[in-house]
Amino acid sequence: MDDLKAFQYVSTYRIVQEIAQGGMGKVYLADQLGVAGYTKTVGIKTIRAELVNSGVFRDLFIAEAKLVADLIHENIQQVYQLIDMGGSFAIVMEWVHGITFEDINSRLDERNAYLPPELAVFLASRVARALHYAHEKRDRTGDLLNVVHRDVSPVNVFASWQGVVKLADFGIAKTLDISGPDERKQIMGKVPYMSPEQARGDGTDRRTDLFALGLVLFEMLTGEQLYPTDDLREVMAMHKNKPIPSPREWNPAIPAEVEPFLRKLLEYDLEKRYQTGKEVVKDLEVFMYGGGYGPTNEKLATYLHDLFPEVDKNRLLPEEVIKPQ
Repeated sequence: MDDLKAFQYVSTYRIVQEIAQGGMGKVYLADQLGVAGYTKTVGIKTIRAELVNSGVFRDLFIAEAKLVADLIHENIQQVYQLIDMGGSFAIVMEWVHGITFEDINSRLDERNAYLPPELAVFLASRVARALHYAHEKRDRTGDLLNVVHRDVSPVNVFASWQGVVKLADFGIAKTLDISGPDERKQIMGKVPYMSPEQARGDGTDRRTDLFALGLVLFEMLTGEQLYPTDDLREVMAMHKNKPIPSPREWNPAIPAEVEPFLRKLLEYDLEKRYQTGKEVVKDLEVFMYGGGYGPTNEKLATYLHDLFPEVDKNRLLPEEVIKPQ
């Protein structure tokens, strides 16, 4: 059909400012330019040119772009395009104007304060929504992709200044297509946030992400990592031998009702753990809204504005705020 003919579309991007850099590449704030003065604010994540020649890093980077391209959800940072940038690959993505969970934890540490428990549960519930959506994502033919994030951690979850929670960085996510039989040989993720099966190098599934979410929730409630080590053997021993303490040991203001679903997220036994993000969302939201009006994006936004009073939230690039990843 004539109206379905392919056409060549070329986007132009203008780099505004470098935001961050790490071992794999850099992140920029940029403008996507179109006709008639059209401008859209985006983020651009690059991979270092020398890593393009490394099969593992190149494949992970490309796999992230392809995987997240069709993950369109309020609580997932969206990817728009995979482009060639100066002879290397770059991902054009949604710009989240806000801060990470890690930034929130750092500020609370400075103040020797705790995140209000209802907001910690609210943040976790939004990540659980994002995970359930990703876990249930199907391809165009209707086949389940079996997406597993494998790197749910405070640095990979954003909260915008408007109170919208965004799960980011599917760079080491696995699907049936990109994992294959060698997954056991490739233990990926941040050690303090690994599930027992992930640390052992066993196969991972959606329950792996739910365990990591439990670790993030524990840290948001207590200000402490449950497994504060980067040593793989040490964390495996902790998984087996370290009892899970009550978060109320740190903050007695945490409602007792929170503890059962936190422990279910952190079950060592896969069969006793939450099986789906949908189950997690249900329990967390019954807790939050069972008695009436509970936490919302607006309540979170108000809290963040109070927690970071020095930041001009109307400026796209505040001068002295912890920069987005």
